[in-house]
Amino acid sequence: MKREYVDPDQASTATLPAPSGDAFRALLLAAAWRVTATLTGRLGEDLVAERFPFLLDYASALESAEQVLHLPLQRLAQAAELSASAVEIWMLNGLIEEDARFGPVYQALDPEDGARRPGMALMQSWWGTLPREGLRPALRALLACGLLRPCQPGATRADSSYEVEDNCWSAVRGEAPAQPVPGVVLRELDAMPALADLTLDDATRATLAALGRLDADAPLAPLHYATVMARGAEHNGRTSVLAALARAEGRRALIIDWPPINAAAEPPWLGAFATLAWARPILRLRASPGERLRLPRLAGYEGWIGIVCGSDDAIDDLPAPSLVLRLPLPDATLRAALIARHGGPALAMHAADVAARLHLSTGFLVSALRTMVVPADAGCGALAAGLREVALAGGAGELDNLARRLGTGGAEREGLVQDAELARDLDTLAARCAQRDHLRATLPGPFAARLNAGVRALFAGPSGTGKTLAAQVLAARLGVPLYRLDLASVVSKYIGETERNLDRVLAAAEALDTMLLLDEGDALLARRTDVGNAHDRYANLETNFLLQRLETHRGLVLVTTNALERIDPAFLRRFDLLVHFHAPELQQRLALWRAHLPPDHTVPDAALARIAESCLLTGGQVRNVVLDTASAALVQSGHVTEALLMAALRREYRRGDALFPLGR
Repeated sequence: MKREYVDPDQASTATLPAPSGDAFRALLLAAAWRVTATLTGRLGEDLVAERFPFLLDYASALESAEQVLHLPLQRLAQAAELSASAVEIWMLNGLIEEDARFGPVYQALDPEDGARRPGMALMQSWWGTLPREGLRPALRALLACGLLRPCQPGATRADSSYEVEDNCWSAVRGEAPAQPVPGVVLRELDAMPALADLTLDDATRATLAALGRLDADAPLAPLHYATVMARGAEHNGRTSVLAALARAEGRRALIIDWPPINAAAEPPWLGAFATLAWARPILRLRASPGERLRLPRLAGYEGWIGIVCGSDDAIDDLPAPSLVLRLPLPDATLRAALIARHGGPALAMHAADVAARLHLSTGFLVSALRTMVVPADAGCGALAAGLREVALAGGAGELDNLARRLGTGGAEREGLVQDAELARDLDTLAARCAQRDHLRATLPGPFAARLNAGVRALFAGPSGTGKTLAAQVLAARLGVPLYRLDLASVVSKYIGETERNLDRVLAAAEALDTMLLLDEGDALLARRTDVGNAHDRYANLETNFLLQRLETHRGLVLVTTNALERIDPAFLRRFDLLVHFHAPELQQRLALWRAHLPPDHTVPDAALARIAESCLLTGGQVRNVVLDTASAALVQSGHVTEALLMAALRREYRRGDALFPLGR
């Protein structure tokens, strides 16, 4: 059943208006008739017919043309308060764009000016200069909504001529461009989802049902809101929901990235273009942490404006009233529903099990489901890993710019030499990560309401004690990719840029279900200081931002430090688990040597025991010594011997400017 859209003036249905070609042609012919009539009065019919015979064709076409309402242009005239004179002025300035033969006609009408466009003197002769009437207010209204622009910016009013804005002119002709400028995309109805095709969380579905948007048989009442905001994580269906709301009204979606990269190039015609293209503008905000954005002035547009933004983005002078839709990252139930709906029969059979292993955002999950070729007889773990890799292939740009992926292949628990306490802590952390979806359901409501699905852990201990290796082992155990934050790319000398980079990488990590490693994180989590200068104040601002951002992060974050005393105590309270790494004891050192040396080494057990007892090295130092020894053995085409090992040990101690405990 076709749903009718009940607009306040009963002037539209839930489909695009009829093609506007005939209505546009009638308006253009009327403008051409004014030109022809004026020229005939000055030159006479015979001379006009001799010099400009094509004008007779325009006059003949006007006689047979039907008067058809141009609905988008009528709406624009209402929204921008354009008079009939203003619309005709726009058409007259656009005649030259439709037919270059009007250039000589305008020159003949105003020989002193000699311009190929309507000059001020000519237009004043048509519409006069009375205050609040005539040419000046009409031009002011056209310039304000960007329909006209000066041909020579800075020219005096008397010497000015104008040209029509090309995108709006194309839209009024019924040929609205798909990408009028970079960062602005016009999406057609068939490229927009229907509300019935979206898998939504219960709260959002209830809100839309209350607005009558989910009942296909009910009349579609207008949304009495100035703005409709979709808040939440990136790539989580925010734009899709707003586009679906526009489609339900028979409107296209005009997707606008805001603010534009070049702030000086803010188009003044966006509102007029949205009206002429019969579209709802949807602003995708790109706010920096702590920044308060101001929305563009969409002159010439009336109706609700869609806003896509983060959970905490601030907006100045937000038009009211506002409807807010908060779209959370999908829980296990919603992920299973998405997999069952978009994944095909093979994935649908394992939807619940795959969903339990995969924490992708809605957008990345649906995109991966539509792209991935499901291998035959693949298990749930392989299916989840495959979907995650497909999602990473299509959306890891932000991560790759600011972080580096660490390999987890071969990172097995047996390779991590650990004491009993460390083993228990890592098991506890792995269990917390694996059960993060179900933890809230087991807790009392008020307590659970303050939790999210994120897990944050701090690995503290001396350098070389296996903190990074433990992160790799944990990521491999959970089956998630591990990315290490690149501090050189994240930290910036420019005010606010460090926070912006951190926010981008954390948002990307939680949307793509990756574990993020902040190696040597004390550089970012240092104690706040008394403010003695501007540097101290901005350093404290960075710390405060990271405190809040880590607390709201819904993914997995591991931070390592070898200077626990430098970490701000406020951070320590926000970590779910603090794991201590200690320098290895004798038996652990012996296990490290045996785990690292090649299987065919010839070092006697007694020598290894003596080295483990006397040389108090960490796992990282043992690794360095073994690599040095193995390299020397390869040069000699032999095995790792005690002599080569001792020589490498001496070099390691010299590098640390320490006394070698085994003498010469």
